[in-house]
Amino acid sequence: MLSTLILFVTFVALDVLIIILIINLIKNKPVKPVLRKILVVFVSYSVLWLLFYFKSSEHIVLPGTDICFDDWCASVTKIDKPDSLGNSSDVKLPHGKFILLHIRVSNHAKRIAQTPSEPRIFIMDSKGMKYFISDESQQSLEQEIGKQPDIGERLELHQTVETQLAFDVPRDATGLKIRIEEHPAFITKILFPEDRDVFIIE
Repeated sequence: MLSTLILFVTFVALDVLIIILIINLIKNKPVKPVLRKILVVFVSYSVLWLLFYFKSSEHIVLPGTDICFDDWCASVTKIDKPDSLGNSSDVKLPHGKFILLHIRVSNHAKRIAQTPSEPRIFIMDSKGMKYFISDESQQSLEQEIGKQPDIGERLELHQTVETQLAFDVPRDATGLKIRIEEHPAFITKILFPEDRDVFIIE
């Protein structure tokens, strides 16, 4: 991805400049020119980030559409809203409302197995609040249908895995949409924002 490459180049440039800065300090040489270069790199990246942020938008995609990060892909294939979870002897009711996502993850690589880097699937509302998997609800779901595969597990060549994820979101939450992301959250935040594919919860 272009944004990943630009971030990598920026970090390398900053690392080199910081090393030069340290050497200049040790040798008692002027540091202001190096500091100016560091500031230029930082400000330039920040300005570009803002430009990408205001230019980016959300694209609504249909269930079953693959969202890919290199060769690892994931999709929401079905969205359910059960009234309860669990088996007959231990039925759980939602604190707000249950949303059950049917997820398909797949390896589209040509030659190697794939392990995604910290993948996550979450629900956002119209206010920008994020809702992640409810551990309590997921436990009740798995008591009913069995242990579900983790979306971050290693996938062999051309392997596809299906799983279900349980969420418990506030009953008054509106404008719900589903996002799929990969890479550590702090990396995602500093990468140049790009157009984002979202699944809409009707």
